[in-house]
Amino acid sequence: MIQLHHSHTGIYIKEKIINILQDYDIELDQIFSITSDNGKNMIKAIEILNDETEESQESQESLLDDEKTEDDLMEKLCVFSYAYLM
Repeated sequence: MIQLHHSHTGIYIKEKIINILQDYDIELDQIFSITSDNGKNMIKAIEILNDETEESQESQESLLDDEKTEDDLMEKLCVFSYAYLM
């Protein structure tokens, strides 16, 4: 249990949750369920965490797409170079 020294806003609670997860080396994508008292501040904190998780996943997918595009480009350049040399 930790003490909260500031106003218990959703953003502040989210920051504290992130700090605790980091202390235990837990990534957001490893969290599958959160149980709360359904207070507005807790609901807001969880919504923010969900948004950050979705943004992180979209970012990772974008990087994978960029890698695929780069690999495709390199393959095409190699084929073009080979054809040019012939």
